[in-house]
Amino acid sequence: MSETISNLIIPYPNEGVIRSSQLNDTVVPENSVQIAVNMNFDRIGAVQTRPGIAVLTNLPTQANAIISLGAWSMINGPKYLYFQSGTKLYNYNGVAVTLVRSLASTNKSRFAQFLGYIYMCNGVSSGDNMMISNGGSFANTPASILPAQFPNATSLKADFISAGFEGRIWAAVKSSDAIYYTDIVQFTPPNTYSFTTPNPVSNYIKNFSPQDGSSITGLFRVPRALLVFKQNAIYRIYGAYSVDPYPAYNVGTYSQESIVQAKDGVYFHHSSGFYKFTYDSQPTEISRRVIDFVKAIPRSYYENISGIWDGFDSVKWSVGPVTVEGVTYSNCQMRYTISTQVWTIYDFVGNDINCMIRYDDGTTIEQIAGTAGGKIGKLDTGFTDFGEPIYFEMIDRWRSYTKMYSHDKSLSGIMVMSENGAGTELQYQTEKEGPNVWEDIDTLNENYCSLFPNANTKDFNVSRLRYKGYSSGEQVLFYGTEILTVQDKGLRQN
Repeated sequence: MSETISNLIIPYPNEGVIRSSQLNDTVVPENSVQIAVNMNFDRIGAVQTRPGIAVLTNLPTQANAIISLGAWSMINGPKYLYFQSGTKLYNYNGVAVTLVRSLASTNKSRFAQFLGYIYMCNGVSSGDNMMISNGGSFANTPASILPAQFPNATSLKADFISAGFEGRIWAAVKSSDAIYYTDIVQFTPPNTYSFTTPNPVSNYIKNFSPQDGSSITGLFRVPRALLVFKQNAIYRIYGAYSVDPYPAYNVGTYSQESIVQAKDGVYFHHSSGFYKFTYDSQPTEISRRVIDFVKAIPRSYYENISGIWDGFDSVKWSVGPVTVEGVTYSNCQMRYTISTQVWTIYDFVGNDINCMIRYDDGTTIEQIAGTAGGKIGKLDTGFTDFGEPIYFEMIDRWRSYTKMYSHDKSLSGIMVMSENGAGTELQYQTEKEGPNVWEDIDTLNENYCSLFPNANTKDFNVSRLRYKGYSSGEQVLFYGTEILTVQDKGLRQN
């Protein structure tokens, strides 16, 4: 016996993306979606398309990929963005780009600021020593700031650097599985700083399960400790003579650049997921809702995952090309909102992001991204990606619309509330369709309420809606979807 149900409201997706690989649609919260691409849930009760990427002023596209980024800033003084393009290292002051070092290798450079200088290393035993700059070209002087042979012996080039903890410079060398450090910095009034050890290469720590098949992958300073990351462990250094002799935590990271300091702790990627860490607790996995995306990250990209905090409420990781359910996201960025614990997916098609950094130019604090195509731009700026429209897509949950999943149903009449949504395609899929086969319903118009009174679907047990389009102007906002009529046709008769 057929029954007509009128005026159903699809719940607002306050829970963001929850994948069916984690929770089946029969038990998942109804106020979530299966996938959202280039959309976020920051406006609670609505869904909006993401901002774009804009070119930095006076910074042209480089000839080679942008491999790494760094920043140097003086109080009431100059500020520079450093970037590596191929084997060239440049700085940028908002007006001009200056070559400051030619390198022997395209190995990734890493930076730390201390004592008014920026320290740079790139872990290449055949050529590039650690050097310093205070805005000009890199050099290995003055020795009072960069002690001789720290740690630039033939086979001891630093891969990672941290500056300031306990008043020392710390350098990690993967090949020796050791941490090298300077003496504590000395201060001579009114403004002179220097190190006193003539050969600090003799100062080292080497008890991190040396040569166990797992190498050092990062250094990160937290309150009261310097964390040493390996692929599957984290050690804590409390000082030059106070070190944990065993791992403090049994997860680590493959990428120094995946470690992100946010407002409530440290976040990082491990092969088993994304984790949140506060110093007085164990690392906690936060990525179960999107576990199939985590599993789809290519192993070959683990060392290149780069993360950033937006300065407000979200952490983002660029994780490379990811294929999930037959769909490839060519440059996938996974975004986690701290306050609501919501996930969503960004995809920067044609702009493979290699590195990211927060940069304060004295006027604004920007999220800077460097791409494989040699571009450097500001994230979350404007409405296009370097002038190209942004593709967006949202796929709702599989829904029965009635308590009985086994009943045949059909929808008649749909209304979508949106702002700037004109041109968005509305489609549906039933359980009988193939994985990426969709039926067209109609296209949203410029009205707040796009009403499709004559929309009729095929019969289904469960179905789901899809919204997709391109945006190059003001952000598109979706406020809700209402079903005018559901026709419950009861059990299918054989």
